[in-house]
Amino acid sequence: MMWTPELWHWMSPIWAVVGLLLIGYLMAVRPLQPARCIAFLLGLLFLSMAYVSPIGYLADGFVFSAHMIQHLLMLLVVPLCLLLSLPSRQTTPAHAGEKSPSLKILATLGWLGGVGAMWFWHVPSLCTISTETFTVGLVRDASFLLAGLIFWWPIYGPLERTRLEPPVGVLYLFTACLGCSLLGIYITFTSTVVCPVFASPADQFGVLAQLQAAGLTPGVDQNIGGLLMWIPPCILYTGAIISLLARWYTSVDHDHSTTPIAPLA
Repeated sequence: MMWTPELWHWMSPIWAVVGLLLIGYLMAVRPLQPARCIAFLLGLLFLSMAYVSPIGYLADGFVFSAHMIQHLLMLLVVPLCLLLSLPSRQTTPAHAGEKSPSLKILATLGWLGGVGAMWFWHVPSLCTISTETFTVGLVRDASFLLAGLIFWWPIYGPLERTRLEPPVGVLYLFTACLGCSLLGIYITFTSTVVCPVFASPADQFGVLAQLQAAGLTPGVDQNIGGLLMWIPPCILYTGAIISLLARWYTSVDHDHSTTPIAPLA
């Protein structure tokens, strides 16, 4: 089924976005570093797959769990890859150890955007209209990407002065995990149809008949979508927490190794 030609949007306008991002990256980023280039290419790959592959087709009002995969890619995975592809800029000696005065505002906006975007766009009426209306769907997807970039910036932004201290970053990510978990739990166990447009879509290519024959009823589909909202983001947040703790340990170890030992009296 996944290789059915009709389910692939090879003429998707997302290729224009991918091309512009690639050209911009090659022109703006110097020097090119292999690991960061790989992160950037992975970001473009996930961005393309979210719309060109059957995920994009099924998310367009057919399968709620595919819709959730697409949104998680746009909110969490693609922005993370794009930020990891940017070269780090160290703080100048004059501002060593200082944090940007706007960091608290940035972190607050990032947390509210990263967690709130999912809650906002899964209000049943908004979920339906953004799926049925191209313009609203475009605004929704752009808001996911922007919210994701702002969310990840205090953790993996290229500017050291705009990164949260590791203990605060751990709290930031842990509470974001709780926010996603609450939404995922609600979607998984509620008897309410979260996105009515997925309840009875027109089965143009007979895809839904095959899926429902395999047991993917609308109720099961919503349960899977809730689990996807619940578990994968927290796994990603846990990985980010571990990387923050490793960063913290490395910095503390470096500080101890470079602190001169006072001579004995």
